[in-house]
Amino acid sequence: MAETKDGAPVERAGKRHRVVQQGRIVLGPERLVGCVVRDLSRTGAKLRVDPEVALPETFSLVIAAHDLRTLTVRLRWRRGDFAGVTFEG
Repeated sequence: MAETKDGAPVERAGKRHRVVQQGRIVLGPERLVGCVVRDLSRTGAKLRVDPEVALPETFSLVIAAHDLRTLTVRLRWRRGDFAGVTFEG
């Protein structure tokens, strides 16, 4: 079960699939931060990212899989090395 930023449980909107895919978080025109996509569903993802990296409420996420995808995501929770995001739009 997923959690909100304050730790309250919320029901998942979609089945998640465990993956290990390279990603890049776009924090500005010249600033990309590496991450690893650990879980993926049709509605969101779980990212492994350095806990010292401050993430904004919304940002672009580039996922390198079979194709290169750029998605706008919203931060839903953050705990240590991990962050949960939902896909916008």
